[in-house]
Amino acid sequence: MAEYMIVDDVRHLVPLGDLDPVVNVSLTDAGLTPYHAIVSSLGALPAGSTAVVIGVGGLGHVGVQILRAITGATVVALDVSQEKLMLARDVGAHHALPSDGAAVAAIRSLTGGSGAQAVFDFVGAPPTLEIARQAVAPDGVVQIVGIGGGLMPTGFFSTPMGASVRAPYWGTRSELMEVLDLARIGAVHVEVERYSLDEAPAAYRRLHEGKVRGRAVVVPG
Repeated sequence: MAEYMIVDDVRHLVPLGDLDPVVNVSLTDAGLTPYHAIVSSLGALPAGSTAVVIGVGGLGHVGVQILRAITGATVVALDVSQEKLMLARDVGAHHALPSDGAAVAAIRSLTGGSGAQAVFDFVGAPPTLEIARQAVAPDGVVQIVGIGGGLMPTGFFSTPMGASVRAPYWGTRSELMEVLDLARIGAVHVEVERYSLDEAPAAYRRLHEGKVRGRAVVVPG
């Protein structure tokens, strides 16, 4: 972290226009990464479908908004934190449920027993991947976005027939420009906590404790 940095090629930049850089800087990751995963799943998410977002943190709360903005899916958000579930509701989730042993049954109940057409796991830990595996519908898709160290067994005797499992990473420059376009029309935003450069250690502590609402942004100067 520093007050200044060198960008060696204009190719590494995209125009912000009149967007606030502090409020929108996190879209380069917190927006682009879920957008890339969701765009690659659009075929599974027509009107009337169900999308599950596991983990409503820095990426997940933007993922909820992107799903609402560009798909016709009912959005179900899961988290272990009541504060994060409140955030999920605030940003547009149709349902916000505890990420626990009852989550799969709740998703099945909401979908008439069929499961979700797409599950986006922004945690990637063993317990959340197990929820994703059991909650996805036949011919659905699981996108493992989080890097929590979990592994998902897949195949005829593990995941439903026809279900696919992907582990996407980040996104493209053109997709980032599309994310910024969504921000310009107010379709997505990042919940931001601001910190000075001197306060950066405190931001990391809050992040470690799971207390950050959305994203922590360190503002030099």
